[in-house]
Amino acid sequence: MVRRPLFKPVHPVYEVTEQTIRMGDAPGYSVELDDENKAIRKMVKLMDGTRTIEDIHSALLGEYPELTREEIAEAVEDLGGLGFIMDQEAEEASGLTLAQKERYKANIRFFSLFTNLEQSPSYVQEQLSGKKVTILGMGAFGSTVLANLVGVGIEQIKLVDFDRVELNNLNRQMLFNEADVGRLKVEAARDFIARLHSGVAIETETMQIGSSADVEQVIAGSDLVVLAADQPFFVLPRWVNRACVNLGIPYIAGGFNLIEGQFFLVDPGKTGCLDCMHLHRSEQVEDYVRLIENLLNTEFRPPTATIAPNTMMITAMMASDAVRFLTGIAPVQSAGKLLLFDFNTLEKKVFVEWERNEQACPTCGKGNGEEPIFQVRANEVYVNARH
Repeated sequence: MVRRPLFKPVHPVYEVTEQTIRMGDAPGYSVELDDENKAIRKMVKLMDGTRTIEDIHSALLGEYPELTREEIAEAVEDLGGLGFIMDQEAEEASGLTLAQKERYKANIRFFSLFTNLEQSPSYVQEQLSGKKVTILGMGAFGSTVLANLVGVGIEQIKLVDFDRVELNNLNRQMLFNEADVGRLKVEAARDFIARLHSGVAIETETMQIGSSADVEQVIAGSDLVVLAADQPFFVLPRWVNRACVNLGIPYIAGGFNLIEGQFFLVDPGKTGCLDCMHLHRSEQVEDYVRLIENLLNTEFRPPTATIAPNTMMITAMMASDAVRFLTGIAPVQSAGKLLLFDFNTLEKKVFVEWERNEQACPTCGKGNGEEPIFQVRANEVYVNARH
């Protein structure tokens, strides 16, 4: 039951004609209503979060004596169903501190677009602030995702990397500065976040991952893992995939090449995993295994060739999907899908979509792993390294 209805401040209300009003102005979040006697627009003005339904009814009785309390309550429910009303009493009951409410004010207003009478936007923010995210890799991708996640209010973050800041990182890794050159990236990133938001608990692990067991060790207890590293190529994503499936921890992974950025999300038990995708591609693409083997055999490691705007575009999209996943405010776009974003045309497309292959997948299903794709680099030995 709504205690103190508040018309969401993010939405305008204005006249279309003398008899018609429009609520909202964003595509998909607006509606036109008949309001010949102007009762709706006057009622909306009274829905400022300080009045109960009884108060609003009393305030309107002088001009609209035929209006009943039940009609006001029904109007509140109807407008709530359309997404325009929230309950201010529920909002004030949030567990956020005053400092959090002030810091995340714009976030909370944004989240109000997706909430209803049963869920306050501050509760969405409270959910986010209670999540723990582990980021594997503090290069351009990981450090930019980190800044985005801190901005949306993730307050428990673990950073895993072994690399040090170099001068040539500074064209795109904006968390670092010239004074950080030579420092461990995880430490420089930790110090940057401490200055930005002292309420964030940052844990660091200076480590070069060498196995799936290493991944399990560093991600335990996370609500989401961000894979922002790519070496060793082909092998590292499979390690992370196996570890996340074993622990039941969702992960989102991304990267970019010269002209495209890409990312996907795996939710163990709900979407197919990375090995399901490899099985799918093996069936769909002729010589898929041979092409991967040939590429790996070249030992080619592409030099970094990117600019900051491209990095920021794809990491922002990825972080935004992570927020959708962690809060449930809107459908996740990359769950079980590899999304591509073209930096030249600014077009997004689904490159591949796959289902869980419970029978054949050796990681999230009952498969034995004998398919050729799973023999690629299967006998390589990698050693982890702590620094």
